[in-house]
Amino acid sequence: MESGGALAVLFDFNGVIIDDERVHLELFQEVLSGRGILLDEKRYWTEFLGMDDRGCFQGAWTLARGEPLSDSLMEELIGEKSELYRLRLEKGLPLYEGAVSLIHALSERIPLGIVSGALRGEIERTLELEGLSERFRFIVSAEDTKRGKPDPEGYFLGFSRLKSAGFPGRSSDVLVIEDSVQGVEAAKSAGMKAFAVGHTYPVPSLSHADRVFGHISDIRLTDILISS
Repeated sequence: MESGGALAVLFDFNGVIIDDERVHLELFQEVLSGRGILLDEKRYWTEFLGMDDRGCFQGAWTLARGEPLSDSLMEELIGEKSELYRLRLEKGLPLYEGAVSLIHALSERIPLGIVSGALRGEIERTLELEGLSERFRFIVSAEDTKRGKPDPEGYFLGFSRLKSAGFPGRSSDVLVIEDSVQGVEAAKSAGMKAFAVGHTYPVPSLSHADRVFGHISDIRLTDILISS
């Protein structure tokens, strides 16, 4: 990042804006248990966190059954989990303290986007409920990519969306805010800078990021717009 700071910011969603990583674990466990598969919590946090629904279901199923999921069953499992998540969301899920104020402040100065492994409907409904829909220029969701993080496909697509909207900078002028090891790896592989927040992973495990913050509320505008 040049001394002038970031020219655009791409946010991850789960674990950065919305505090719902444990909710996703519980829903994965609920859906899989209905098929006789127990998803170990420790394995989820160490191996599957940061994956999209498709990656997590595929990994857990293959591990338990020794064979991959069929496409039809995959869509069935994703659909079940999506409906359960929708019911949780309508009851109210918390956003991380400081996330909303940071989004509002940044969106007045530079373009923002979301690049997430979450389903588009889940992201859009959350933004609608929180009055944040107009703050983001675009959303790259699970439906838009074939490969989830740590693959950089989502961030390459995010950069393409920025350029289509007239973004004048390079990938190195884009800052990503992530909470997972996989997310940081994806951002760096796409040639972007990455800030990591210790909402989900232990801070030392996120050291591959350009900067690591204990919480998103610790990030100041000057960290993004001026500091490198």
